[in-house]
Amino acid sequence: MRIITLLTDFGSADPFVGIMKGVILGINPRLHVIDLCHGVSPQDVLEAAFLLHCSYRYFPEGTIHVVVVDPGVGGGRRPLVAEGGHGYYVAPDNGVLSYLVASGEIRRVVEITADAYFLHPVSRTFHGRDIFAPVAAHLSRRATLDRFGKRTTTYARLSLPLPREKGEGVLVGSILHVDRFGNLITNISAREISGLPSEKGIRISIKGRTIHGLEESYASLKAGEMGAILGSAGYLEIFSNRRSAARVLKVGRGATVRVEGRERRRGPTIDNKKVTDS
Repeated sequence: MRIITLLTDFGSADPFVGIMKGVILGINPRLHVIDLCHGVSPQDVLEAAFLLHCSYRYFPEGTIHVVVVDPGVGGGRRPLVAEGGHGYYVAPDNGVLSYLVASGEIRRVVEITADAYFLHPVSRTFHGRDIFAPVAAHLSRRATLDRFGKRTTTYARLSLPLPREKGEGVLVGSILHVDRFGNLITNISAREISGLPSEKGIRISIKGRTIHGLEESYASLKAGEMGAILGSAGYLEIFSNRRSAARVLKVGRGATVRVEGRERRRGPTIDNKKVTDS
């Protein structure tokens, strides 16, 4: 039994997700359809790309991931189906596969042109229903990628926000995602943290605040205290125990984060662990 996941910015107030599931199961009722996430910020392709990157490897090999965060729907952007080392990906050609391309997961990409696999008539506003859902369902029935169109190497790639080195032992990154709890997930990976000269004694600075060191768990701190941790996605994360770090700091995606792992002379520092939102 095959698995299809759905990653969209549709939310839960409209029937869009349910309709896509209806189309998929109408073509292949012997599927597991999993809601990966429908809370992507509206039309935020970069956020969707990051969430897909953090999620795909936890599904069985051969899983089909459908991504519909598609601000260019009805325009000139192309629909794509891609084969990866771990799974398959059906998505618009807007850069949403960029993290997977950068990581080497994507092996082959096909532009979807075979409209025999579409739901007709194809609307101008809901390609999730009319193109991506039926293509994914037909793919689950062992259709080969070549049946959907011709291979392409000219698909869109986003300029991914990567941390920069600012001298020895200093990284400058940014917030990539704010989760439901207000935790701030950065683009600085655990591997990059481990490469700093003084991993245990790092200082994390954000919006004029300084956090010293990494915590072993959220519960290592008292309620309202702020800290940093290597989160489940493998990236540095800033949190406030039982509070929203995003609200406390009044920051969101794109905010700058500086990490220092080098030894330096003693000087005045600001300790902001005990910060609460009012």
